Amino acid sequence: MDLHRRIALVLRKEPGLVRDFAERLRSKLAVARSAAVVRDNEWEWYIILTLWSPEQVIRLLEDSSEQAVRLRQNSPFVSLLPAPLAYRLIE
Repeated sequence: MDLHRRIALVLRKEPGLVRDFAERLRSKLAVARSAAVVRDNEWEWYIILTLWSPEQVIRLLEDSSEQAVRLRQNSPFVSLLPAPLAYRLIE
């Protein structure tokens, strides 16, 4: 099972983590010295994590559409996961 499907399973059990991820990404974006430093995909993920429901985010992580695949290729989740959870999911 790939990493994003594993993350989706965790989010099904703890949907509030979507808001935690949004907050961590917001903090990362705020630290950036300028908008030029932030990649477009980071802004796109921030919008998704902020405006979409947890169920929509989960579906995106599991979806096989071209857009979903493109988004997952530049996913910020690994950098946003708390270390213990990241180690557990990557194993």
